[in-house]
Amino acid sequence: MENRLLLAFVLSLAVFVGWGYFLAQIQGPLPTQEPGDVPVDAQALPPRASGSTPSVSQQSKSAQPVTPIPVPVNPFPGEEVLIQVSTGKSHFVISNRGGVLKQLELPRFKNDSGDIIDLIDNPDHLTPALALQANDPEITSILQNAHYEASTTSIVLDESIPEGTLTLTLNHPSGIQVTRTYVFHYNDFMVELSTQISAPSLASRNLQYDVVLGPGMGGKIASQTDYIVFSGATIFVNNERIENPPEDIHDTVYYKGDLKWAAFQNKYFGSALIPQQGTKAGMVFKEKDQTFVGLEFESVQSSATAQYLFYAGTKELEILENKGHHLVRMIDYGWFGNKFAFLVKPLLKVLAFFYAHTHNYGWSIIFMTIIIKLLFFPLTHKSFKSMKGMQKVQPYVKIIQERNKDDRQKMNQEMMELYKKHKVNPVGGCLPMLLQIPVFIALYHALFFSIELRGAPFMGWITDLSVADPYYVFPVLMGATMFLQQKLTPSMGDPMQQKIMMFLPIVFTFLFISFPSGLVIYWTVNNILTISQQYYIYYVAKD
Repeated sequence: MENRLLLAFVLSLAVFVGWGYFLAQIQGPLPTQEPGDVPVDAQALPPRASGSTPSVSQQSKSAQPVTPIPVPVNPFPGEEVLIQVSTGKSHFVISNRGGVLKQLELPRFKNDSGDIIDLIDNPDHLTPALALQANDPEITSILQNAHYEASTTSIVLDESIPEGTLTLTLNHPSGIQVTRTYVFHYNDFMVELSTQISAPSLASRNLQYDVVLGPGMGGKIASQTDYIVFSGATIFVNNERIENPPEDIHDTVYYKGDLKWAAFQNKYFGSALIPQQGTKAGMVFKEKDQTFVGLEFESVQSSATAQYLFYAGTKELEILENKGHHLVRMIDYGWFGNKFAFLVKPLLKVLAFFYAHTHNYGWSIIFMTIIIKLLFFPLTHKSFKSMKGMQKVQPYVKIIQERNKDDRQKMNQEMMELYKKHKVNPVGGCLPMLLQIPVFIALYHALFFSIELRGAPFMGWITDLSVADPYYVFPVLMGATMFLQQKLTPSMGDPMQQKIMMFLPIVFTFLFISFPSGLVIYWTVNNILTISQQYYIYYVAKD
């Protein structure tokens, strides 16, 4: 029975990993709406949600007939000034033209080309990040193109200067007055923002305003697990995490209710707008096939005052938990991982504990594997002893089966008497293994999706634990230890089942070639510890 359980678990894992990769290969790139296509009614195409669909309001913004605003010949006089803000963990470049975010670098991290990661990716010069917009294109043009007066051109924070404020003000001839305030904190990915818009002369037009985020917020990075992890616009509303694939966005989609954040995220990084006061809805929309998210402000007679937060940084568990606002839900461990998230988080914290002492995530994984193995030592010991006992009575089992092949009831009775006489339990080896499966799945996802391993070296040729072993040393070693483990395991079951079990190490070796080396190291060390325990029980222990 133990072999059957192990075989079922191993094959299920292979199918789980392989299916996602297979879908990614056959689906190809996501379809996009071609110019000229007839827009599809957004009410008929709700966004994909995990769980029940929250209350979502979907509609298009329509500009009201208005009288043109008198503006001078040069509506946007002045020169663009780029304001540099360094907070330690982040470097912002903000333009006084529209008060928008032009660049957001994370000096600690590098992209696939070896350059510092810039979370802003807007090569087509679409609406910039943190831009304001209105339900009138002329007003939107003013908000995004007029030159604001900046309170400073440079902010550098450190331990002696932990906080800095940037204020951008606009007094436009059209009558629009805007004050935008950014409050930065040292070594903090979170920024406090407030926006005040006043337009007394345009009160009768009842203008509505939004702040938007996009496109490509997340940096140009790729990972070997992109086919598993969703990257793009994500909303957390009414306690539901809603993913918005680009092909499902055909019109502006509004999310009302208990909105916690509207964000972009990929495997390792996320950027989110977090409503505080003066906001009434989240939104997702497209501009020239590029996705944007935003917050809709509450406005009265063309005036609005709103406070909101902007998080842009890593998806590290400890950081997101400390920030609150349910930001930790930006982390998605996949369907299996989310079911065992209550185990994933403690495992990541244990990993962080060992890293604080070793300063090497490779050794941290090894020490964590040893601790987990010690915790499960009694269960594993009991499982192996049960398997050893079953091996001893196997010849008698075959005799009973042959003698009573035409009388199944009598055969079962004699086998139960045999098990009772030799004090063995046919399911004794299965139950301990079943109890360990949730922990294995949780650890698998903790290592598979953890940003902590990104760019983390181990030793020698392993310079990044989040990518595959470039020389396949650990996958081959893992396969060899798995083969040795199979040789030490008592052979039970029919001959065909035994041949399949002996073939699995080869299958797993090729499967693990593309896995992150950190995960392969865990599995290899776990195999070595299991082999040691097996050897002790089968060849050293006398009971």
